[in-house]
Amino acid sequence: MDHQALSQRLDTLIAALLEQKRRELNAGRKKVRVVVTGDNFSSLPAAMLSLAALDGAGFQLLVTFSHSACISGLKHAYADKIDSTCVGALYCDQQPTADADYSSLFLPALSTNSLSKIALGIRDNVASSWAFHALNRRIKVIATLNPECLNREATGFPLPLLSRLAEYVTTLEQYGIVIAGKKIPAASQKLLTLSDILTFSGDAGLRVARHTLITPAARDEIRRQNITIIQEP
Repeated sequence: MDHQALSQRLDTLIAALLEQKRRELNAGRKKVRVVVTGDNFSSLPAAMLSLAALDGAGFQLLVTFSHSACISGLKHAYADKIDSTCVGALYCDQQPTADADYSSLFLPALSTNSLSKIALGIRDNVASSWAFHALNRRIKVIATLNPECLNREATGFPLPLLSRLAEYVTTLEQYGIVIAGKKIPAASQKLLTLSDILTFSGDAGLRVARHTLITPAARDEIRRQNITIIQEP
């Protein structure tokens, strides 16, 4: 047997052993579907901490990448980290099916595009398809926000667009999607949303900075709860 043939047989044997080990490791584990979206590399470290925690807690990760994550190179960056950190993870590119088996759905650093589509009920990309597949089956959905939604002032987006994105986040929460890692609104923030009002508690009134934009839904809830707005100088 020549050297090349021997090398190929060894590669095949190693691959088979690794696959067997992966099947043994994943036997009986609850499956978490992970859908990676967007093209923002800065969110990778935080997302990997979450994935490593899930893997360490005994969950099997079924990782799917959106089109934007594939063409931007984000898929390759994630795969390198996942392969070295989450030993039981598998990559699955299929669309949702009736017999898809998973116990929860995780959307790390959900892209602005996918956030908008889920909020509007548009099911034409991988993230929105899996989100509604899970919601229709009462499977828990957890999402973290991308840097554009977490750091509103640094985006350069006009306030009306920020307001719309904030309303989309609230819509996802109304669907039953858990938004993890949301920042608590500060008195100096420039945008006040329905979600901020729903989480507000206090008898002394709500203090807001000058020129703060209050979304229409937030104003309705302020009136409903009879909350006093105190404008900071």
